[in-house]
Amino acid sequence: MPRRSMLAAMLLGGGALAACTALPTSGEITESDLPGITEEQLIQTAAGPVDGATPDEIVTGFLRACVAGLFDDFATARAFLTDAASASWQPSASVGIYEGSTMPVVTVVEHEVTVTVDLIGTIDAGGAFTAASEPDHACHYVLSANTSGQWRIAELPAGMLLSDGDLSAGFASAPLFFLTPDHSRLVPELRWLPRHEFPRRLIEALLGGPSHWLAAGATTAVPEAAAVGDDGVVVEAGVANVDLTGLGGPHALEGSQAALVVAQIRATLVGAADITQVRGVVVRADGEELGGAAPLPAVDAAPGAVVGMCLGAVVQGTTSTRTTLVTAQTLGAGTASHPTLGADGTVYVLSRSSLLRVPPGQSAADVIMSVGDADSGEDSGTGAEQDAQDGAREDPDPGAAAGPGGVGLLPPVADRHHWVWTGAEGELLAVDDRGRRVRPAAAWLDGRKVISFDVSAESSRIVVRHSAGTGAADERVSVAAITRDEGAPAGLGEPLELPAATGARTGAVVWYDALSIAVLPTAPEGQTPTGVLRVPVGGPLATTITSPAAVAITADRATGAVQLTDAAGRIWQQTGTAWRVSATDVTDIAYPLP
Repeated sequence: MPRRSMLAAMLLGGGALAACTALPTSGEITESDLPGITEEQLIQTAAGPVDGATPDEIVTGFLRACVAGLFDDFATARAFLTDAASASWQPSASVGIYEGSTMPVVTVVEHEVTVTVDLIGTIDAGGAFTAASEPDHACHYVLSANTSGQWRIAELPAGMLLSDGDLSAGFASAPLFFLTPDHSRLVPELRWLPRHEFPRRLIEALLGGPSHWLAAGATTAVPEAAAVGDDGVVVEAGVANVDLTGLGGPHALEGSQAALVVAQIRATLVGAADITQVRGVVVRADGEELGGAAPLPAVDAAPGAVVGMCLGAVVQGTTSTRTTLVTAQTLGAGTASHPTLGADGTVYVLSRSSLLRVPPGQSAADVIMSVGDADSGEDSGTGAEQDAQDGAREDPDPGAAAGPGGVGLLPPVADRHHWVWTGAEGELLAVDDRGRRVRPAAAWLDGRKVISFDVSAESSRIVVRHSAGTGAADERVSVAAITRDEGAPAGLGEPLELPAATGARTGAVVWYDALSIAVLPTAPEGQTPTGVLRVPVGGPLATTITSPAAVAITADRATGAVQLTDAAGRIWQQTGTAWRVSATDVTDIAYPLP
């Protein structure tokens, strides 16, 4: 009988060969201060197997012992295994995280035990989290009796299972910091690692490089041969002393490489200061000190005030001290909307289905891109040429594309490489100041419609809401690295899916800060939808931020500053835990990139 059918039969009452029980979520786990542990934290322990235990008791005891295994190197958990299974089992190869509020089910069929859980996702050996594609997840265990007649697990999956509650107790999340390809900015990636010896685990994960999905748009200055030395990572009086080997000393590193290595290590350890208690670092390579860190911008640097539209003009700020960046007279027709501010002060703004550009001090707007029929007769300016880019598809007909619904462009975002991102006819587009237009290659978007997007603060990552056009059921929210050719967008790497961000009440998706995105979530039937849902990129635990009801959202991508627009057109700004109205006459607000 198929295992899934057998499980269903047992849930309905079962036969003589099987039994179902709930996987215990409490029991013989205790907390104590173990001798020899220097960290100031409570350590979980678990009991080993008892004589006469049944197969299901052996498996449930093993699962309890896995939770404690983070502190006893899985010695107790291995006692539930045969010698051969213990030798081959790799507990950290994959950690499955399941929903603790949904009771797992243990099914026993003779000497085989199946544990079925509502899986949230998995954490790999480097601490990278991937959301589960299917929540129904079954783990199979085969037991055999040893020479004493006691059951032991002979076959089991690689890794282990933890509830989301056990994850928070045994693991901590913190960002690793990598580099943009031009080595000018830091790129964070969230990882989940055991709390025990956390500083060392952070550095070991950092030396392993960025995850596959991020590696397409981020790099590292750490040489591939680098490893943590015998002295490890020792924190004293807020200073982390990091011992590395395999670098050949500071003189073996090229140019500014040593300073970049120190910058990555410093940002990683200081970025987790609430856990590591680190305020500074000293890094040694093969016994020699590497020196100071390269002066890279902080990932939480504030980008400045929002820009928006007010009476046909582009303004910055929503208070009475707002600044006018472009006058209504400069923009001409009263159809301007959704402005964005470039790193050099250039303002870009939509006008029907055209993208206008106004450099600082210029008294007239240039049209650098038009789509659809509405503006087909307008002068497209000196930048109308369409230059092909390696890895990107040249737009063959600048007048043929159209945005969602058949006309228009998606709200633009100006990145730090002087490219403006938008979308038309369900596809992503990027255009530079000369009107050179590219469509970044992304096989995972083929046949799908881009609903909204946002570019991260360092311009190396993008979040995209997209669908196949058949309704909300096939909607996805994906994060991907941006690949570039001398600054020009060339393509998008493989996506990291964020299923927790789907099903929002509006199509908008924005970067909340450097490590998470934000959406406006739906509400249960009969309730007024309020709140902002913050979804970590690379984490299982989304959180809801209390807020007024809103129809639009923007965030600063760096510090978590959020502004909302309600149905009456009022702009709400958060100050501490309170929300207040900051403007009633500004529309289409968006933060510039820092």
